[in-house]
Amino acid sequence: MAHLQQILRHDKAYLTCYNSTPLEQELALQLNIPLFALDPNLLYWGTKSGSRETFGEAAIPYPDGSALVWTVEELAQVSVDLWERQPTLKRIVIKLNEGFSGEGNALLDLRSLSKFAPGQASTAERVAVISDRFQSLSFQCDTETWANFSSRIPELGAIAEAFIEGDEKRSPSVQGCINPNGEVEILSTHDQILGGPDGQIFLGCRFPADGAYRLALQEYGIRVGKVLAAKGVLERFSVDFVAVHQPQNSSLHQRNDQRDNEHHHQQKNKQENECNHQQDNQWDLQAIEINIRKGGTTHPFMTLKLITQGQYDNETGLFCNQHGKPKYYVATDNLQNDAYKGLLPHDLIDIIAQQHLHFNSTTETGSIFHLAGCLSEFGKVGVTSIGNSPVEAEAIYNQVIQALDEAVLG
Repeated sequence: MAHLQQILRHDKAYLTCYNSTPLEQELALQLNIPLFALDPNLLYWGTKSGSRETFGEAAIPYPDGSALVWTVEELAQVSVDLWERQPTLKRIVIKLNEGFSGEGNALLDLRSLSKFAPGQASTAERVAVISDRFQSLSFQCDTETWANFSSRIPELGAIAEAFIEGDEKRSPSVQGCINPNGEVEILSTHDQILGGPDGQIFLGCRFPADGAYRLALQEYGIRVGKVLAAKGVLERFSVDFVAVHQPQNSSLHQRNDQRDNEHHHQQKNKQENECNHQQDNQWDLQAIEINIRKGGTTHPFMTLKLITQGQYDNETGLFCNQHGKPKYYVATDNLQNDAYKGLLPHDLIDIIAQQHLHFNSTTETGSIFHLAGCLSEFGKVGVTSIGNSPVEAEAIYNQVIQALDEAVLG
């Protein structure tokens, strides 16, 4: 601490961190520098129930659900209340209030309980059958059990929320930043790549989000950011959504990624109008949760920005390099294969260089890696694959997987 005090330039220094806790707060106080992050006393607004309250204040759409409860008995009752409000509901998401990356979520399937549906049985019977069915929840973490999950409800609290069904469903998100003056800036939008038993676990992302709804994401992000700023929240935040395609309007659907590339400068206003029209008619966006911290979409975007020195364009939701050319990427922290175990970081570099998949500073395309230290022991690495179109970024990402697989599997 004494050494830090000596080398800090207190008129210019501040503390930033991935996730703000009382420890970071105490460090900032002892160093007598600002903490540019969330005040730990405001952590509630990043919980599941805090998110739902914020969505209500921001007047953006979010699924029907319950207030925060602290016992299994209360959880059964609010789940039944939700079912009775929506008799056609097929599934309910049970969420620990402070779950992380979807691992605090579990699915309660109502489809096999039709004889207990509203109008077919009493409320008391429904509460009893739901309480019993908690034992067989579909957990998103394969090591989770009801015994452990339920033991955390009195500690963390839990909510019940309607599961959003859809034949074509995506998980976009918007990232923003609140500066010390309380001003909200939109940083990026993504379509998240999810996995796990029911598609609830964050694995990676594609930048930017689909043009059909990314401007709507930005608008919702600003609304949420303003509500959070009024509560004293600082620094980065993100809002996760579920987007469901409306089949009755599918004839209107047209991805505009190619148009983004071809007409970026000429058609900014036209794109904005089209994006708003498409979102209104084709996609139902429902806000799911708020993260008041850096997240899995933070470092890929920072990588893109630092390596290209480009800028995010709020009018189109695109990121352009210094020459005004839009850039795209696919990124993950979870490129994992047990066959990769034993590979060292220099092996990874050799494989990628031999296949010419490394980042090329001339074309500003290629892949940048992180978490390389995990490769040997866990067979896992992180990668951000950057291209000049969504198709190219996806192709580069797939080529990385192919190159690694061929190197270890032959």
